[in-house]
Amino acid sequence: MSGRTYRVTGINLKGIPLGESDRIITILTREQGLIRAVAKGSRKQPSKLGGRMEQFVINDLLIARGRWPAQTDASQRLQRIAQAETLQSFPRLSRSLAHLTAAQYLAEVTLILALSDQTQDDLFVLLVEHLERLEQAPDPQVVLPLLTHGLYHLLALAGFAPQVQACHYCRGELAGDVFFSPKSGGMVCEPCRVAQRPNPISLVSAVVLGALGSLPNPTLPVLEDALPLAAWLGTERLLRRILEHHAEREIRSAGLLASCYAVALSEESVPLSNGQGSPDVGMALPEVFAGQNGGNLKKL
Repeated sequence: MSGRTYRVTGINLKGIPLGESDRIITILTREQGLIRAVAKGSRKQPSKLGGRMEQFVINDLLIARGRWPAQTDASQRLQRIAQAETLQSFPRLSRSLAHLTAAQYLAEVTLILALSDQTQDDLFVLLVEHLERLEQAPDPQVVLPLLTHGLYHLLALAGFAPQVQACHYCRGELAGDVFFSPKSGGMVCEPCRVAQRPNPISLVSAVVLGALGSLPNPTLPVLEDALPLAAWLGTERLLRRILEHHAEREIRSAGLLASCYAVALSEESVPLSNGQGSPDVGMALPEVFAGQNGGNLKKL
């Protein structure tokens, strides 16, 4: 890297119009993390940059540095795309609303987690890997488990994935009633719930617990022994609460995600208890119910 220009490999995560014919593109690069760059004339027809600036396109980029005061925050520095050569794209992500929404969800999470002026090779590779899996998903039923799996691995890379295979407090086996605490960072067994009294806390069903337990694996056998969609939606909500707790903001893509599966969930026959008379996380039940010891148990 030298002078006013430098080369990076990056994937477009977000674009907004600028003026009559330009776009500002937010790009995750392997070498420099997040950058914001102007793609001049990319909204004109025809334009050499037009298709290369679409969301989820990976380009080899020549970037011209902008001029900004030394104290300007890296995330606010606006640069310019001088050249772009497409290396990879994901055209099949547009095959359904569920595919596209899941991809945008992962992009939104990546924008939260990514840093500027730092190498982000691991984050870049992980995002591309999960976008490839989403693109290959044969139908929307498979998309939701794949999205949840990708979300967990993004959280793990950031260092705040929840403990899902043992109690957060005692590290003991998860048996009987199991709970989830976003502030504590994972699953809580019944004795530790009574002793530690974390708040807020949610009761977790057997099917959601099964989905959570599969997430640390490198791959997800989503086509075998499929869990109900409601279980995966409940699992996504648990992970989202962890992310929103750390990021201190809501994930906007989550609302559209729920609407993608509203019909399928209404048709799904899912028990409203975990076999022990306890309400099931992720089902269409009241948002808050009174817990033991005067606390509140929130369902997702």
